[in-house]
Amino acid sequence: MSKLLGIVGSVSSPSKTQTAIEIAIQAAQNEYGIETEIVSLADYKIDTADSRKLVESILLQKIIESDAFIIGTPAYRGSYSGVLKNLFDLIPRGKWQSDKAPLENRPIGFIATGATDHHYLLINQELGPIASFFGAYLVGGVYVNSSQYEGNQINDSKIITRLETLGKSVVELSSFLDKSKFLNQLGPQF
Repeated sequence: MSKLLGIVGSVSSPSKTQTAIEIAIQAAQNEYGIETEIVSLADYKIDTADSRKLVESILLQKIIESDAFIIGTPAYRGSYSGVLKNLFDLIPRGKWQSDKAPLENRPIGFIATGATDHHYLLINQELGPIASFFGAYLVGGVYVNSSQYEGNQINDSKIITRLETLGKSVVELSSFLDKSKFLNQLGPQF
């Protein structure tokens, strides 16, 4: 395990989603002393996926060079952000258009933020299948609703602890996968 990448699937600045990701990433870095980076999709112009050959970009290169991921999104209508959907559409899967599959056999922890608890299922019902599609391992997720923030900072100690545990768990699984005889060979089914 050499690099944990946080991806903020929000175009807002400041972003409550980014605040949550920062807590998870910092906890992992403190625990394991690994290299970390956070990228915000608000800082990138991501072209709409249209089935043409994938274009290499700085953002895709960062994803390809990472070993584990914390990916966060604000909740919209019970699902994830459009900009994150567009990024997923551009990430290669190693099956066509590219021989690279940067999410395959890698752990992902998901974070979602939203106004009410009505959106909490999006981690398992919307983002979980994306992890499966890429052949990644879903470590788990944390949902943070707006009542757990004061301004842009999270004020709920249980949520903070859960975010910290998520960050550490993603790195822990990555270490196990690196040493695994079989888990790191499973990949996507199709």
